[in-house]
Amino acid sequence: MSSDLMRSAAERISVAFDLSDVNELQTSDILGKIRAELLDRIIRLLNTNPEKLMAILYRIDVSEARVNEIFSTALPPDVPELLVDVIIERQIAKAESRARYRE
Repeated sequence: MSSDLMRSAAERISVAFDLSDVNELQTSDILGKIRAELLDRIIRLLNTNPEKLMAILYRIDVSEARVNEIFSTALPPDVPELLVDVIIERQIAKAESRARYRE
């Protein structure tokens, strides 16, 4: 995956979840840093404001079916990490699509 796609996905995740500015992060580990910060934010939202989390997931176009599957089949301690994975996958797919149609 190109660094441009990683940066694009990380930027959109950062904006949607009000995370640190990705421009301050090195490209080599941008998704790792965003993943860690996103995991903390997901855990906080699950504990304090799950409705806001669901609204963000809807707004960034994460599959409702995948989210429902995670909540209905995963063990509670695994839910935040699984949600993070789905969010990152979706944002990378959207970045790839944007790049493909830009060409």
